[in-house]
Amino acid sequence: MKPRQSKQLNSKPKSKTRFLEVFQVVEFDHVSCVSSSGLEGTCLPEAECIESGGSTMGTCADGYGTCCVTQFACDGRSAAESGWFTNPDFPSPSTERLSCAFALDKASEDVKQIRLDFSNFELLPPTDGSCQYDQFIVSGQNLNNIIPILCGINSGQHVYIEVGDVEGPIYLTFQTVSSDSRLFSIKVSQLTSSDELAAPSGCLQYYTEPQGYLESFNYRDKSDIVIARTPSYLNNLNYAMCIERKAETCSVTYTNTGTMEIVNYDTYGLPVIPPGQAGVEILNCPNDWLLITATRLCGDRLNDGSVFQDFTVDAPITGNFEYFHLLLPDLCNAL
Repeated sequence: MKPRQSKQLNSKPKSKTRFLEVFQVVEFDHVSCVSSSGLEGTCLPEAECIESGGSTMGTCADGYGTCCVTQFACDGRSAAESGWFTNPDFPSPSTERLSCAFALDKASEDVKQIRLDFSNFELLPPTDGSCQYDQFIVSGQNLNNIIPILCGINSGQHVYIEVGDVEGPIYLTFQTVSSDSRLFSIKVSQLTSSDELAAPSGCLQYYTEPQGYLESFNYRDKSDIVIARTPSYLNNLNYAMCIERKAETCSVTYTNTGTMEIVNYDTYGLPVIPPGQAGVEILNCPNDWLLITATRLCGDRLNDGSVFQDFTVDAPITGNFEYFHLLLPDLCNAL
């Protein structure tokens, strides 16, 4: 957006010895910008950025403004409405062992949720489904709001934290046990119930686009820092992924486009259903499952039998806009 410029001319016609004095006043909108580090910021005058506690990272508004970014550091504390929690060496990876905690105070009593957007999130992968070596831990939220301990690669994911019943602070903590490369940049947004980004209560994740992808944590095998990559599921998950219903729609269709593995085992340690097949309902999915339109689904294929009775193939599933619920309480091999 082009800045608006106004010029004020001050002169005294009767004086022949005075020069024409020109003052230039530049006004520009405080809009989003991309900083030199790649983080999203706000275009502000440099003095205003520094006064607000932000960091100047590049220019904007044709050079008249600075891209102002609020960063949250290890052992820091802030009540800012939004900002970025990054590893100490960001945008480069940190290679030292980390014990990095940040305390977030609520910006006001009206704040009900905190949204975390994982722009970069690369830790060591889980071992047998558990985050033994690296951990990202959220604490201080509402009593019944369980946020899973995360590790592995979760870039592009997001989570909602319910904080309406607590005074704060809410703690975001990274713990690592070795000197390997780690990279994280997390956008932190405090939300009231009227904010556009606010999610329905009980949703760990909330999707508002008319189409997109739902992925489990640590599903991706792409890394920006060539960290060890082991796409696999995490243990002890029980959460809801919610989808906003658009005004012109009445249903949602789910189609599997990648690898799916949610394996249930019997008392002898054998898979309940044969490999390469879809499982439906409690006899096939007694312990670990996806719940779509009140139907338990598991196995290596996504197919509830409503379109194709051949459970060796994936098939689309169409339902209403209740939620997409994932329950994996036991050790499993799932994606």
